[in-house]
Amino acid sequence: MTQDTTAPSQDTAPSLGDMVKALTPEATDSATRYSGRISPSWMQGRTAFGGITAALALAATRKARPDLPKLRSMQVSFLRPISEEVTFEVTAIREGRSSSFFQVDAISDGKTGARCTFVFGADRDSAIVHDYGPAPALPDPDELPDLVRRSKAPSFFSNFQARVADGDPLISGSARPEVLVWSRLAVRDGIDPEIAFICNADSLPPAAMTTFTVPAPISTITWSLDMARCPADLDWTLTRTTSKQASDGYSVQDMEIRARDGSLLASAQQMVALFA
Repeated sequence: MTQDTTAPSQDTAPSLGDMVKALTPEATDSATRYSGRISPSWMQGRTAFGGITAALALAATRKARPDLPKLRSMQVSFLRPISEEVTFEVTAIREGRSSSFFQVDAISDGKTGARCTFVFGADRDSAIVHDYGPAPALPDPDELPDLVRRSKAPSFFSNFQARVADGDPLISGSARPEVLVWSRLAVRDGIDPEIAFICNADSLPPAAMTTFTVPAPISTITWSLDMARCPADLDWTLTRTTSKQASDGYSVQDMEIRARDGSLLASAQQMVALFA
């Protein structure tokens, strides 16, 4: 790995914060719609990067209903490619005393490209408190070099800083489909930690790619994330991503995301289509 001391150029590319601010409301009879534009620098091939889609969908929900409590869970289905012009249609599914469910459709080119379900819930008194499972003993991100972005890497990756803590390189034919990486947004001004966290939580390539021997396309089909706690800042987070099983062109991927102090922030799972 080579030390890269230059930050990604963000002179002309809108940041996540810029795109959140640019979301424009449009009220309808049954839902609240927010129109936005996803910069080409946030694309992954012919579609928008999944993390930016989910983050903007959550931001649209927060704009529509700023009174909602903490985010507790999220499920995303990626249905078809999302282009630069996108509308987020926010619909309340159920609002209860303990939790509220909202559906957000990301509509692009007249079709639903992704469907997100967000679950919000306020804190409640409970005698049950534990944080089971020790954090891995790994180097601090300040002790590691930046992950150098390859020329053929997806456009969106330039919006993140990443430092590999453990694991084999992508497309190395490894027998270990697991990587542990510190990551954060490259530009962190003017963005809520919750929105930034959701965007960053999808920034790593699938762990199954360490086992590839030649480059090949991949595509995330579904993404489910359960929040343990929301980070209080925009500092580095550690993601352990593991392909638990792969066959028939699909990978079952588990992810565990921790704060710099080792506390658990979220647990997630993805179904990834492999074209290798």
